[in-house]
Amino acid sequence: MSQMNDEQQQRYLALLESVPIETLQSSKQFIAYKQLKRRARQKRLLQITMTAALIMIALISSIRISPAFAYTMAQIPVLKPLVEMITYDKGIQDIMDNEYYEPINVSQTINGKTLTITSVVADESGMIISYKLQSDEDLANFNGISTEIKQQGKKIEASYGSSWPAQPEGTFEVENTIEVAASQGMDYSSPDFEIVLSLRDRPETVFHMSFTLKNDIKASKKFPIHKHVTVDGQGFTIHELIISPLRTELKMSIDLSNAKKILSFEDIRIYDEHQEEWGKIRNGYSGFGNYEDTQFSILLESNYFRIPESITIEFREIEAIDKADQFVVIDFNKKNVITQPKNINIELEIKDNFEIEYKVFTYQKNEFKSVFNHFIDANGETYHSNSEWISEDANYMLIGQQFDMEDAENLPVNPVKLEIARYEQYLNGIGRIQVKLQ
Repeated sequence: MSQMNDEQQQRYLALLESVPIETLQSSKQFIAYKQLKRRARQKRLLQITMTAALIMIALISSIRISPAFAYTMAQIPVLKPLVEMITYDKGIQDIMDNEYYEPINVSQTINGKTLTITSVVADESGMIISYKLQSDEDLANFNGISTEIKQQGKKIEASYGSSWPAQPEGTFEVENTIEVAASQGMDYSSPDFEIVLSLRDRPETVFHMSFTLKNDIKASKKFPIHKHVTVDGQGFTIHELIISPLRTELKMSIDLSNAKKILSFEDIRIYDEHQEEWGKIRNGYSGFGNYEDTQFSILLESNYFRIPESITIEFREIEAIDKADQFVVIDFNKKNVITQPKNINIELEIKDNFEIEYKVFTYQKNEFKSVFNHFIDANGETYHSNSEWISEDANYMLIGQQFDMEDAENLPVNPVKLEIARYEQYLNGIGRIQVKLQ
């Protein structure tokens, strides 16, 4: 790690000193805070220029390689959810290094549960909202949250995502993030927002909280590309690169003349001129739109705060099947498979209540990937999967899916076409382009 100059040292020392003691609510947090301060004083005794600021920046830049450092840093409430994101997204580390996040710290208590919005990172592509939920009831009893963001009384046009892993029994506090991704961009002409957060399966607990953004929103940087790539005889075009503090967006399209249907770009790697890699976002939103659209977007890590002179973009592990193989035709009433592509190696069983179960034998990565996400009935109506489950055997994965009829106006008309959405069959080769940015 390079040495910081005097200005950087003073800036990070001021940031550390600005953390209010009252925000360190648990005894463990307070002990961690005191340890951090004591370590700073010891550094001053050894070398006057090694201030607490240096410790703080060392913590941030060492999170990837030191779980102990990450734990200590995570005790500061405003920073904990962002610190946890650094391990898979270097762009978040840059956001923290450049202090491009805004402390909010507004709370609301309902039915013995307190929601605190701790901080927000906002740019033209969306937001990351960090929150803390404290409860007098075991949070292991809840299945997650649902959220929406309003501006001037209207729900903003965006997608929302937040992970909620199964909580162990005896969990009474959770810190996490909500990702807001706006395909058409965010409007900050009014900086006042309202978050509506509901505890899933508990509709009586609904939080309505207002917050105002005061910091300037950095503009996205746009780079036209318009380069065509061919891999294994299949073509696609990269139209534009858009870099915002939160995300890098690749605007793309796929050639209609391709013989194969591209299902997924599983491995995209971006290298700068120093061969540092910027990879695909591994959680949250992976893109906007469908591959059949005139244009769609794939989202990756951001390098907004250190735009390189040039980049190399590599497309690896492109999942694709023959267009003739994209449907499995079944009849739910008769519970039989009418046609199945010979190149799709699954054993499919049709059950009651629009449920299917199938064995997949071609999985290479031992990752959960349901083969289907919807079906199209004989009248052209689309019905989506609303629940999925998986179990693993030595030779295959057993996957179950049920399709949502709760909001359907009519029951599907048989036969129906299950459209293949994911299947581990890849194009041969790697696509590669180089782009000058400066």
